[in-house]
Amino acid sequence: MVETIQLNASKKTVTGRILAKEIISPNGYFLLRKGMALSKWHLEILLNHDIREIEVEKLSSPDLVDQFRTFPGEKEEVMRLYADNVAEVKRLFEAAVTRETPSVQDFMKPFTGLLHKVLTRTNIFLELYHIKGHDEYTYRHSINVGLLAATISKMLGQTDEEVLELGKAGFFHDIGKMQLSKYLLNKEGKLTEREYEEIKKHPVYGKELLERIDGVSYTIVQGALLHHERLDGSGYPFGLRGGETPFFAQILAVADIYDAISSDRVYREKFSPFRALEELVNEVYKNKLNGQIVFPFVQHVINGYMNCRVLLESGEEGTIVHLPIEEITRPLIAVGEGYLDLRKNRSLKIKDVQLDQQNPVEI
Repeated sequence: MVETIQLNASKKTVTGRILAKEIISPNGYFLLRKGMALSKWHLEILLNHDIREIEVEKLSSPDLVDQFRTFPGEKEEVMRLYADNVAEVKRLFEAAVTRETPSVQDFMKPFTGLLHKVLTRTNIFLELYHIKGHDEYTYRHSINVGLLAATISKMLGQTDEEVLELGKAGFFHDIGKMQLSKYLLNKEGKLTEREYEEIKKHPVYGKELLERIDGVSYTIVQGALLHHERLDGSGYPFGLRGGETPFFAQILAVADIYDAISSDRVYREKFSPFRALEELVNEVYKNKLNGQIVFPFVQHVINGYMNCRVLLESGEEGTIVHLPIEEITRPLIAVGEGYLDLRKNRSLKIKDVQLDQQNPVEI
């Protein structure tokens, strides 16, 4: 249910209310996304753009606003669930390598609960970026890619069954790395040609491992085997071109690259979501990734960062105030009393993003 409220009312009637539709300024600028909870600061933005009336979700009970205000506690619950998943994934992946044969249901029990939480709360999905640390990267990456792949599948309008299947495929996509040495996976310097050739074997190793697990579907096996294929034929292990790579594996490729860039690694700190998304767009223009997947995903993620605080590589801090449609990964940022347009200042890049004042969860 939707209701219209006037913005000349008291701030108490606005704070915590959920927007029923996105807000576009009279000049055509994107201001606020649908589904976000309003704060006093958001009210000031709307009034400054001469917006006096908005549509919000109708309150079903008086305590709805209070539920929103306790959201940080829910976020912590989800992040604890995430940490529990990391420990369980490690145990099960190691069991698969030692030729114990857990079923796919054993793997999925902890993951599906987390997946449901993330798919129903977009802001929690965005906060995956704020999980700090590089320990157990392979297991964290497996969980993240599963969550991302399912999110992309849902975003593209696929069925609930397909969404769950993509989540599972993402979860298992790198299980073949369990057959590689930790030295190789965590090496800080450049890989030798021989080392890189060994790394490139993990999709085949993954296929072989998954074929031993009871209940694993074709999509999961092929996802592990084909997630490093690229549209221009430059991928591995087969060098497939264009539509030779199944669409679900193309989704996994996007999720895999995004998380790899925006996660902490042993040998480097994570890059910002904007850097990761910009790289995805570049890969589309190089004919390596599918634009029908990448561009909606970029829009989906970037919209979540509207009005967020950011730290630039120059050391300056500011707030994202406009996302240009023609180059959405290079926003307009309010800094002090002025503005920085990253489309015009090409040397400036976003180093970090802050969703709220909560401290990042360390796992």
